[in-house]
Amino acid sequence: MAKINISISSEILDEIDKLSKKENKTRSELLRTAFKTYVEVLAEKKKERQKQEGIERAIRIQDETRSQIGNVDLIKELRKWREERK
Repeated sequence: MAKINISISSEILDEIDKLSKKENKTRSELLRTAFKTYVEVLAEKKKERQKQEGIERAIRIQDETRSQIGNVDLIKELRKWREERK
């Protein structure tokens, strides 16, 4: 496993030490877990942002389609199409 040196404030180091003692983990274990969690949160935020962008894109397409075809009752048209197929 690679080793690194980092600079952090003494306040943060105190919090790390308190939490590592409470969780019965080494500083390294605690920081690895914290980083892994941070990366997972970022990935989840990205996924949610992409989902929201997809929804917004679908709404724009729906609005554009509606403006091109006019005000049509699509439920009525679908029911009519189904009846014709019988």
